Amino acid sequence: MKHNRKRTALLILLILFLVLIAELLLRPKVFTQALSEQLYRLKQYPLAEKLLQHNAKKDKGIANTNLAKSLYQQGKLPDAETASEAGIQKNPSSNALYDRGNIAYKQEDYKKALEHYKKALLKNPNDSDLKANYELTLRKLENQPPPPPKQEPDKQKQEEIRNILGGLDNKESSDRKQNEKANNGAPHSKWW
Repeated sequence: MKHNRKRTALLILLILFLVLIAELLLRPKVFTQALSEQLYRLKQYPLAEKLLQHNAKKDKGIANTNLAKSLYQQGKLPDAETASEAGIQKNPSSNALYDRGNIAYKQEDYKKALEHYKKALLKNPNDSDLKANYELTLRKLENQPPPPPKQEPDKQKQEEIRNILGGLDNKESSDRKQNEKANNGAPHSKWW
């Protein structure tokens, strides 16, 4: 009887091993996605990034969204922004929009962050973290000083510059005429 139990346990392990191998061969993206998620949870962001980049080349949806999260955690905000946008194009979920809002917030682009948080709230109005980030961004935007007014160039200074340039043109023209008279009416070979 003990011998049968060992054989049965060994057979079960062998079947599980074969199923795992079949999973790896038939659905490698699923396996690498799961592995990258585990690496992300263990805060091994560079390793997770490598796996996710491989998946993101083939699938623009969830893999790009997860790649954006990994890049965000590493502080690679421009790359995270690009990956996030690609992920949103394929899968505009509230989580993807929330993450995109976080990236924009970290880049201090509060208008864009607010826009993404708003879109995410429309998809998931009960998310308390999302509401808190939206309100925080709104406060940041209100406290942000307005952009400096565009300074119009000083009109008097512009007029002075035009007068100087006009005077130089007139002087050049009169010098050219004097040279032509000195050369018996033949234009000088060097016109400048």
